[in-house]
Amino acid sequence: MVASLIYLAVQVRQNTAALRTASRQEIVSSFREHNRLLFLPGVDQAVAAGLRRYPDLPPAEKWPFGNLISDHAVFFQGVFALHESGALEGETYETYLQYFSSWVSTPGGAVWWAELSPLYTPRMVAAVNARIVRGDLPDLLTFDSFSEIPAG
Repeated sequence: MVASLIYLAVQVRQNTAALRTASRQEIVSSFREHNRLLFLPGVDQAVAAGLRRYPDLPPAEKWPFGNLISDHAVFFQGVFALHESGALEGETYETYLQYFSSWVSTPGGAVWWAELSPLYTPRMVAAVNARIVRGDLPDLLTFDSFSEIPAG
């Protein structure tokens, strides 16, 4: 009986570790796929402009920015769900929470978030809002990768 309980405990521990590893790998793959969207023609300019001036953008920038940040919100909602279920540890979750919160704390991102956050799960929205209130987020507008690129 004791040997069976020990065996089951070992199996549960190994399954939990495997699930967490698979979750991290899926997140990394999804995040890389999301970031590849930034390399599509015009998307880089649309994102840089959107982080500053959404929704006051021409349609050629507004739509790509909106789609990219929506994609990122859905991605983060998945990260949140994995963390909430116990399949993702806190350190990885906090990293992605900080990154997404940095997006929606920019001037344009904040307008987008105020308009569209009701479309996402309330607990995820509350976690993002609490992280924004906590402060000490990186300012994406100071990063070279998010600097505005002159059209041309």
